[in-house]
Amino acid sequence: MDSKEGDFDPSNPPPASSASELLDPKFVMRSLSSLLVLPDAMDLSSVSRRDSSIVLRTQVLFLVGAILASIKDCPGSRGKQDQPAVGLIGCGLIGSNMVDAMIAAGLPPFSILIASRDEQKVARFKALGCRSGSDTAVVESCKIIVVCVAPQHLRALGNEIRKLKKKNQCLVISTVAGVSSNKIAKLCGISKVIRTVVDLVQLPVAWEDGGEEEKTTGGGAAGLTSDMITVGAKNLVAQSGALREIQAAIESLAVGLGADPEQAKLDVTKAIVGEQDTGDSPIKRRQKEEVKQEQKLGEASDEWIEEAPKPFLECADFLKYWKDNLAKGFYEVIAEEVYVKDLLF
Repeated sequence: MDSKEGDFDPSNPPPASSASELLDPKFVMRSLSSLLVLPDAMDLSSVSRRDSSIVLRTQVLFLVGAILASIKDCPGSRGKQDQPAVGLIGCGLIGSNMVDAMIAAGLPPFSILIASRDEQKVARFKALGCRSGSDTAVVESCKIIVVCVAPQHLRALGNEIRKLKKKNQCLVISTVAGVSSNKIAKLCGISKVIRTVVDLVQLPVAWEDGGEEEKTTGGGAAGLTSDMITVGAKNLVAQSGALREIQAAIESLAVGLGADPEQAKLDVTKAIVGEQDTGDSPIKRRQKEEVKQEQKLGEASDEWIEEAPKPFLECADFLKYWKDNLAKGFYEVIAEEVYVKDLLF
């Protein structure tokens, strides 16, 4: 049925004819629906939630690799061969994506310990080879813990963890939205906490899906392209002091596991920002490294992984993926965003 002249179409409100009309309550009420529409950049739809999950995935994968690379030589890290490397608490959308991404990136399923109230998701991951247990089992068994619970469940989780004696022998990576690392540390009684960061202003992002991008970067193994890795890195270093907090947390864990403090500082710096400064920027060092790799014509160049003690030998594929793909992408962003020399000592 055709609308009559003078009918109001909420999808196409009439423009204000004068400045005074903008203050007229009737005009405001007639135009309310259009005034409440969020601009595209602030759309919090499923697309933005997907993008946020991707950003968190890149950051967690980078941090897990950096921690494993930093503590692999620590005396206190040499547990049993079948000891889980990473524990994950919470298997919602983000938690499930994390597990899938870790497995795709080469982390053996049996090295992942999951705690979740979702029995269906636990059953799916156990079928892939992951292990399951309680929240306390994750804290007592793993050096790296990824917390993916909803904010309203954090206090109850903290009450459980605070009672444990081994809680300070692990490092927590939190994906909990809107809760600071200091707050999480206080709730859980754990001093070493790293918080992932998603800046909604940068979302949604036009990701490269498949194609030559994934083939050239190698990021396709975990469903990540170079664009995704770059955005994840920029979000992580966006907050003031973020890299210093990450370094301090991993150094503290390494020293707690028996590493020499000075060696821990060198190892963590190498993992977070790349090789120590030799007069070239990290980007130039990457270019030189790529030339060397081409000259080796496929020869193995990861002796540091081969010499790693158990259980890190089990994580060799993941560490290689991290070193060859994720770490390089983060190093480039860090070189651009941060004054690297200031971070070394």
